[in-house]
Amino acid sequence: MRAHPPKGVIRESKRVAFTCKTVPVFLLFLYASLGVGCSSVFPKFTQGESRTRPKQDLIRHIIDPKTFIGRFHPPVERSMPLIVGETLYVGSVHNRFFALKRKNGELQWEKKIPGGVEGTPIYYDQKIYVGANNGKFYCLEAESGKEIWSYDAKVEILSTPTVKGDIVFFTTANNGIYALKANTGAWVWYFNKGYIQKISVRGTSSPIYKDGKIYAGFSDGYFYAFNAFDGKVMWFKKLSKNEKFGDIDLAPIIQKDQIIVASFDGYIYALNPITGDEKWHLLVSQAGITGMTADEEKIYVTLFQGGVWATQHSNGKKVWEKAISGFSTFSPVLVEDQLIFTTSGNQVRSIAAESGAEIWYTPIQTGISSKPVLFKDKLYLFSNFSALHILDPFYFLYD
Repeated sequence: MRAHPPKGVIRESKRVAFTCKTVPVFLLFLYASLGVGCSSVFPKFTQGESRTRPKQDLIRHIIDPKTFIGRFHPPVERSMPLIVGETLYVGSVHNRFFALKRKNGELQWEKKIPGGVEGTPIYYDQKIYVGANNGKFYCLEAESGKEIWSYDAKVEILSTPTVKGDIVFFTTANNGIYALKANTGAWVWYFNKGYIQKISVRGTSSPIYKDGKIYAGFSDGYFYAFNAFDGKVMWFKKLSKNEKFGDIDLAPIIQKDQIIVASFDGYIYALNPITGDEKWHLLVSQAGITGMTADEEKIYVTLFQGGVWATQHSNGKKVWEKAISGFSTFSPVLVEDQLIFTTSGNQVRSIAAESGAEIWYTPIQTGISSKPVLFKDKLYLFSNFSALHILDPFYFLYD
């Protein structure tokens, strides 16, 4: 029966030097972030040859790999595609930002951005907003790519921005959060945690808006609520219990009367969004939470040590656990009754959201470090080596 269609390189603080003790941890996270194992660099794709493998509708290299193999930058792409109508927008670590035809990946326009883009863009009022590795935040015409304005934050921007009330919000890698006028880039307010003497996981929490507040986590394990329009701190709470790697780099999830926060120390927290009071917390894995999503009943998290957990939204009790041996898991996304995620073993996998039972998996031999996106029954992935993939996640269900 056919179903209805539907991080982590270690970042060194600029004030702290690596020691010999940190190198093994660095290598571990580097491997996970690359998502590229010992398989061949270039992909070998099949189109639904198995009833447990989705149909591959398209694979297209947006940048010719010959132009960057052997250069300093690794071919790792972390920018998640944004789809608006028939156009797909995505950034590349190779100094470019693209607008592509959604169906075939053909180039509509591109903008050169020194240092590249690993953050995810958003669309608002016929404009594209995106942060870049060169520390600049850009506002571009969605139709042409023409730069309307840019703001120099002077530190890399890896987060996904959000817009509310004609104000655009984004976080920076030095534990800062900016609010700028969406039309002009004029400064509204800014907050910074200040000097944090620790080594942390490379990444930042994307800000989330709800009922006049902006919520965001920071690398020291603190979670904050701000007045969205003047930047006043409404409340803050120390969550992470691991002082070494307690980063709150995942975007929080707000549902019903609570806000869900995940920390790299392996805990999930449910907080009152008005007061910050804790409702419950759960230790999922001491090795780190790498991704999170939720539906009306359950919260789903992927783990650095491998596997996926589902917990009850109301009280944090475990519903099921799916072991994925030998691989870290990342980037969960709900697709109808499927939970789809990626692995450090160069795979995209689908399991049942209700039970965790495996549905299908497919190799992405170039590796994938960004999050898949569902649009009109198709799954879009921007993989390492700058390749656009389009999968039909329902293919085997009605083949």
